[in-house]
Amino acid sequence: MTKTYVVDQAFDASITTSYFLSIRSSSGGLSFCVLDPVTNTYIAFANIPFEDHSADNIKTQEVLLKEELLQLPYKKVFFLYESPKATLVPTALYDATRQENLYHLNHSRNEENVEIDAQKIKMADAWNLFEIPHFMYHLVKTQFESVEFYQHYSPFVETCLIDSQQKKRETIMHIGVHDKFFDLLVIKDRKMLLCNSYAYSNINDFLYFVLFTFEQLKLEADKTKVLMHGIHDKQSPLFRELKNYLRQTKVTSPTTHFKFSNHMRIKESDKLTFHNLFNLAICV
Repeated sequence: MTKTYVVDQAFDASITTSYFLSIRSSSGGLSFCVLDPVTNTYIAFANIPFEDHSADNIKTQEVLLKEELLQLPYKKVFFLYESPKATLVPTALYDATRQENLYHLNHSRNEENVEIDAQKIKMADAWNLFEIPHFMYHLVKTQFESVEFYQHYSPFVETCLIDSQQKKRETIMHIGVHDKFFDLLVIKDRKMLLCNSYAYSNINDFLYFVLFTFEQLKLEADKTKVLMHGIHDKQSPLFRELKNYLRQTKVTSPTTHFKFSNHMRIKESDKLTFHNLFNLAICV
């Protein structure tokens, strides 16, 4: 994937303290976008692809320190860390003093130096507990003093649940595709039944987990909609193979909660691939 950098002519560097900056870190690099909350419109977007396996996140540091738009002051800054290492806890069971213990109910303790953070998912009435590498956390915290950290379940679940509120008596499986894992979110009658992530290395892995979930939750293939997020092409092997088993499978549309400047020319494929980034501001 090549670097993408688009800035609308309406972007004004002298008033960035009225803008929202959203940053996404994933295994494929760093991306970010700028939202004008007055018009609810995205006026800048960049994607800088790279692989960074170093303990001190040296390539991430370089991007954060060199990209011009990231040096400006913003009204709000959101940092999205895409990783399957998260635990959703119902608000009724959440205890901030036991945050680390609650997180480790689903994830084993290891020797890696990480920070455990939490954000409430309002529509799910649950808390999202997640980990971020210690060095990454403090690197971002140093550059953006008032930054808020998120894991991708937050915009993914929040957006899907908001969209489901107009759809009574429907069962929908949302699939969020990432490079090495995918998320499954099942919503029935506007309530969340399941949210989990699964590692996969080939199409058979992917199909197994999706179809196994259908079986375990006793979902009806002809009555359950399957919406795939994070892909932009119906020629995607994952989409084509799943469509053979589940005819109700569709690729989602770009976010309806925010607008994109007509002059910025963001590709439709980017709007779909970076759906969690573009929906992050909905968590405010």
